[in-house]
Amino acid sequence: MKRIITILAIFALIFAFGANMVLAAEKKPKEYKLSFITGLSGPLAAAAQTQKLAIELLVEQYNAKGGLNMPWGKIPIKLSIADDEMKLDVGVRRFREAVESGANGVSGSIYNPMSAALNEETKITGTPYMPGCVPALDAFKKGNPAPAFMSVAFTPWSIGYLTADALVNGLGKKTFFWQIRPDSWGTVTLQGFEDGIKEFGGKILGVEQLPKGAPDYSAVINKALAAKPDVFITNMFGGDAVACLKQAYDMGLHKTSMLVNSWTTYEVAMGIPAEVAEQMYALTYYYWNMGSFSPDLADRGKALREDHIKKYGFPPDAYAVLAYTAVDVLMQATEKAGSVDGKKVGEVLQTATFNTVKGDASFREDHQLQGKYLAFFVKGKAASKKMNKYDVFEVIGAYGGDKALPPLKMLGY
Repeated sequence: MKRIITILAIFALIFAFGANMVLAAEKKPKEYKLSFITGLSGPLAAAAQTQKLAIELLVEQYNAKGGLNMPWGKIPIKLSIADDEMKLDVGVRRFREAVESGANGVSGSIYNPMSAALNEETKITGTPYMPGCVPALDAFKKGNPAPAFMSVAFTPWSIGYLTADALVNGLGKKTFFWQIRPDSWGTVTLQGFEDGIKEFGGKILGVEQLPKGAPDYSAVINKALAAKPDVFITNMFGGDAVACLKQAYDMGLHKTSMLVNSWTTYEVAMGIPAEVAEQMYALTYYYWNMGSFSPDLADRGKALREDHIKKYGFPPDAYAVLAYTAVDVLMQATEKAGSVDGKKVGEVLQTATFNTVKGDASFREDHQLQGKYLAFFVKGKAASKKMNKYDVFEVIGAYGGDKALPPLKMLGY
C-alpha cells in the first residue's frame, strides 16, 4: 500500500513539474502574437486601410531590431489581421477567435461603438486591448474599463468640447448647425459641444441626424441653408464626411457658412473639392507635416514618416498614427512588464510613462491618455503652400492636458 502511495506521489510530482514547465513555456513565448482587428469593409474602410498599413510597418520596425526585448531574449512579433466588417457581432467573434488562437494582445477598431464591445471581452479574457480609434465614452466611466484596456485617443466628448473651444474662442464664431450620427459617436460629440457652448458662449441653431453610409444629405443641408449659421459642422467621418461636404459644396452652403469637419484625416480633405478643402477647419489626431508648428514633434515622428513614405510612397494619415501609437504603447508596456501576462501588462499601462510620436504621455485614472499634444486644430492649406498632394493642412493649434478630457467627476471618479 505504501509502495502504491509512493508511486502515486512520484507521478503527481512528475505531473506537477510537467505542468509547471508548460506554464513556464506559455509565459515565455518564442513570439508575440498580435491581432489587429478593424473595419476593412464598410464606409470607413479607407481609414481602416491606413491603420492596417501603419501596423504592418510598426511590426517590421520592431522585428528589424529583433522583436520585443524580453527577459528571456528577443522575440519577434507575429501579426494577424482580421476584418470586423464594422459589425459588433462580427468584431466580438473576431476578438474571441484571436484569443482562442493565442493572441497576446489585440488592437484595432475603426468604428467607435466597437471599442466598448471589445472592452467587455477584455474584462472576460484579460487579453490587453488597445483600440486604434476614438472609443465610446461609457467604456471609461468608473468601474467600466478593463485593467488592460487603454486608449491613446480621447472620447467623442473631447472632440465636441474642443471643437466648441476652437470655433468660439479661436475663431470668434457664434452660431452653429450640427449634422451628427445617431450613435455613441455622434451623440457624445454633441454632448461635448453643448458643454463647451455653455462654457464659452454661442448658440446651436439646429441638429440633424443621419446614419453611417447615408447616401443623401440634401434635406439636412437645406435646413442649414435656411438657418444661415456661422458654421456648419459635420460629425461624419471618412467616406461619409467626404459625401456630406461634397454635397454641401454643390448646394452652395459654403457661401453662407464655414464648413467644419469635427474630426478628420488628410484623406478626407483630398476627397472633397479643393475650394472647400482650402477653407475647411477641423480637429485631427495627428498631421504628418509638423515642421512649421513644432520641430520637436517633427523630429519625434521622423522615423514613422520617412519609413512610411519609403514603404508605401505616401505619408501616414491621422488614423494610421493613432493605430501605430496604440500598438507601439502596448509593445512598450509589454517590454516594461517583462511579461506577456495581461494583468502585468495592464499594471504597467496604468503606471508608466510612454514615448510616442506626440510626446511623452501616460494614462489617467480613467484609462485615457494624457499628454501635451492630444489633438491638433488644422486649416486647409492653399495650393501654393502645399509640399505635395498629401500636404492639405496647416496645423494652427493643439490641445492637451486635462482641458482636452472630460472631468473625472463626470465619469464617476
